[in-house]
Amino acid sequence: MSIEQQVQVLNSLTQIMHDSANGQYEEVRCEFEYEVYDGGWSVGSKYSFVRDGLFFSELLDDPGDKASSYVHKLHELMKSQTGGDWKKFILVIDPSGKANTKFIY
Repeated sequence: MSIEQQVQVLNSLTQIMHDSANGQYEEVRCEFEYEVYDGGWSVGSKYSFVRDGLFFSELLDDPGDKASSYVHKLHELMKSQTGGDWKKFILVIDPSGKANTKFIY
């Protein structure tokens, strides 16, 4: 389990978000919520982007729901490495493709 694996997962999420915007944008943002319960886990997401100064809130274009699996994998990687047990994180991408994350515990 390594930082490189975490970066790969975040890059996969970033690609889904970028593709979901379907064009140019000033910012793409997704808030992923992670919940563990008896016998399983679930992921919720709130996706939005800004294009031409206008705010759009939509669903991720992710028919196979790969994002949920990536979020679960990221949670497991981080928990095993640092013991961090976050419940939510926000991933923001600027037009150059630079991503920033904020984890909420």
